[in-house]
Parts: sequence; structure tokens; C-alpha cells
Amino acid sequence: MEQPVIHFHVHADDLPRLEGLPWHAPLERWLEEGVELLNIRRGESRHPVVFVEREGLRYAIKETTPRMAEREERNLEQIAHRGIPTLSAVGTLTVELPPIPFTGPGGKLEHFSGDRSYIITRLAARVVPHAFLYRLPLNRRSKQRLLSAIAVLMVELHEHGIYWGDPSLANILLRIDGRRILAIMADAETSELFSPGAISEGLREQDLAAFSESLAWQAEDLRQARNLPEEQQPLDDADFRYFERHYRWLCKEHTRLSTYDSHASTLQQTQQFLQRVNRWGFALLNMSGRHLQEFTAVVPGWYQRRIYELLHIRIPRVHARRFYNMILGHQALMSEQEEREVPLEEAAQHWYTVYHLPALLLLRQVLTAGQDLLRAYFEVMRHKWHMSEEAGYEIPLDEAVIDWSIQKADTGKLGEVDPSLLAKWWREFKPEVQVLEPPLVETELLDPLLSTSERPLIHGQPPEMPVAVPKTENGEQRADE
Repeated sequence: MEQPVIHFHVHADDLPRLEGLPWHAPLERWLEEGVELLNIRRGESRHPVVFVEREGLRYAIKETTPRMAEREERNLEQIAHRGIPTLSAVGTLTVELPPIPFTGPGGKLEHFSGDRSYIITRLAARVVPHAFLYRLPLNRRSKQRLLSAIAVLMVELHEHGIYWGDPSLANILLRIDGRRILAIMADAETSELFSPGAISEGLREQDLAAFSESLAWQAEDLRQARNLPEEQQPLDDADFRYFERHYRWLCKEHTRLSTYDSHASTLQQTQQFLQRVNRWGFALLNMSGRHLQEFTAVVPGWYQRRIYELLHIRIPRVHARRFYNMILGHQALMSEQEEREVPLEEAAQHWYTVYHLPALLLLRQVLTAGQDLLRAYFEVMRHKWHMSEEAGYEIPLDEAVIDWSIQKADTGKLGEVDPSLLAKWWREFKPEVQVLEPPLVETELLDPLLSTSERPLIHGQPPEMPVAVPKTENGEQRADE
């Protein structure tokens, strides 16, 4: 069978990564074609969507019509140019197929195009996939932080001339950068773009009503995914009322913040503006068992030396005792679960592989410069233990890191500076998610916590969420404290 003609309209850098995919087949057949798809759950969609990884980069691919693919690409580019956090459009692709016949008026045989198109976007770095909504405990604090971040996104869209059209949890991704949660727009097919000024009150109310409706079906989707009784809804009317109140308060805040005019500023005012940006963490692009076995006299440096003997890593002295006790606790649990006396050396290696190294890889993606790495590390391990105890089963490490990050990160505020104003300030129209990229924890700070053989993992390119966490032999993870 003759292969269909394929027309690529994508960035030159991405073309070599995308050419090898089976574009001749519809997306629902890609698994049969041998494509390894990423397991990133999303809500109901009117179009098929898959997620793939090609040479270290992750892409979202949506199947649609040629006209709608071009429309969404144009929308995404314009939204990004206005400084709003959204996925980066890579381009479109069209597969030429035979015309499809249909019976027109008067029984006349007519044809319309059978061409199939795709809109391709690159997943933003360090995003939390939609799938985590189905796994994280949605307590009151977590829900309010998630909804607050979405309210910030909706305000930024509305205040910069963009009608969302299809606001829902399924159409956003979350990114956690240390102390900040950012909601990223993931679908712009139904968006309408107007002049850069604020949209009308009528369009605002339409988006709010649509989001309220989407929360209702999203709640049912979450309920079924968690096997909850019908009367127990993870999201309800009270959650939307919180979202609506927060949205309206943010609108007032946006008016206050958007009064800054860089053209009319004195040098001193500009410096004050930059200082506020820096305070918020941003910078300009240009400018063995449970029985006690042995005791030993502990002299200064003993814990550090013992940890180095076990794992060949150098823990700062202030944290060494606590670090060593975590290994002892893991040894006790392993011994109990395996019904044998597990040597400390074996327990230390197992704990390093299953908990310590994955935790560092995950924290590297959410911590930013200025945060205390080891303090965060111990907080995550304690948070994971409490989550597991409350749930009655072992909580995976990646879920614990994300849940801890949501609890700690600040959200729901526009900050002292309007993010989209920053994106325009240099006359360099870059997506807000790139402009406001807080610096990560410096790689060198992690070196003392890693064995020499593992350091290349940290010094390489940071992986995107979620990280594959090593499992035990039976595919499960054990409590670590």
C-alpha cells in the first residue's frame, strides 16, 4: 500500500526527532505501531491526544483537522507572546488522504477533504502531569492551592485580551518551582484572542460558568478513579466558590500592579522595579531488625565517617546524625519484612538506591536557589512517612515530593510584578514560563550527597516530571522511617 504524503511544518530543531513516528497511522494505532507512549493521563477530549518522548524531549500530539491545527498553533504563539504561561507550539503536520464522499443537497455526490492534521506542542520542563490529580490526596489546603494557581492563570488570560473558552483542570498543567506553583495553559483550540486589553465582563462570566461546569464532571471523574461512594465528591460547589472569590480579588490586584510604566520611569524607579523582581526570585534574561545491636562512643565526625564508609558520600556534619538514623530505621524495617537479619551495609545500599537518589533527582526539579536542600530532603522523607501512615499503604516517593511541594509552595498571588508585564519589558517576546524561570538548586550543592558514580545523573540535563523511581524486587516501595 502506498504511503500517504506527509507535510511537516515544525521547527527545524524538532524535525529530526519527529520524522520517525508513524504519522501514516491514526493516534489510536500508535501502540500497535510500536510507539512507547508516556503515561500522562488527561481529561476527556474531543480529539485523540498522545504524549511521546523523543531524544530526551517530551511532546504532546493532538489529532485534528488542518484548519483547527493551524488555528491552535496561532493561538498558542500569540498567547505566549503576551507573556501567558502556555505550552510551546512546535508546529503542525498534515497527512494527505483521499477525499471523503458525502451526499449533498439534492442527492448530489460531493467530497470534503480527508486530510488528517496534528498540532504538536512541547511539554514545559518540570511540569506536574494531569495524572497527579488522580493520585494526590485532595485535602482542603491542596485544593485551594491548585485552584488559586488556576485563578492566576485565568486572570492573566482575561486581563490580556484572551477568552479561554474551555477552562478545566484537564486543560492545564502545573509546574512547581521551589516556592511557587504555576498553572500552564495546555489547550488553546477554543480560545479567542482580542486586543491586548482586558476582555468584557460578559466573556469573563462565560469562562467562570464554564469552569464551574467542568469542575462538576471532573469531580465525578476523580470520584470514579478513586472508587469513592457517590455521596463523596472530591470537588464540590464550595471549591468553585473559593475559586470565584479568589479570581475576583486577583482582578483587583492586577489593576493595581499593571500601573507600572517602564517608558515613563526614572532610572531610580527602574532600579526599584528590578529589585522587586529579584526579591521574588526572578532575573532578567538580558541584563538489621528492631533490636539494638551495638553501641559505640560517638566523637565529633563519627556519623560523617560512618556514612562515608557505607555509601561513599559526604553529609554535612549538622545533618549526619539524622541521616545515619534514617539508614538504621530502614535496616530495621528491611529485617522485619524479610524475616532475616539484614546487614547494615546491605540496608544502606538499598536505601540509597530506592529512596535517597530518587529523592535528590525529584527535589532537583522543584527546589530553587536559596532553598535548603537537606532541610527539604528530611521534610520530604517525613512527609512521605506520614502520608503512608495515614493512607495505610506505601505512598510512592514521587507523589510525596509533589504533595509536599504543593503544601510548601506559595500560589494564588500575582506577586509584586505582573508576570506578563515582565515578558514584554525587554521587547523580547518570550513565553512567560521561560522568562520567569527561577534558578534551580546549583548542581554542586548536591555533589556531597552522591557517590562518585551517580554524580553524572545530577550533572546531566534535568529530567522532566515525573521521574521513574527505582522499585524493590516485587515492584513495591517500602516505608523508610
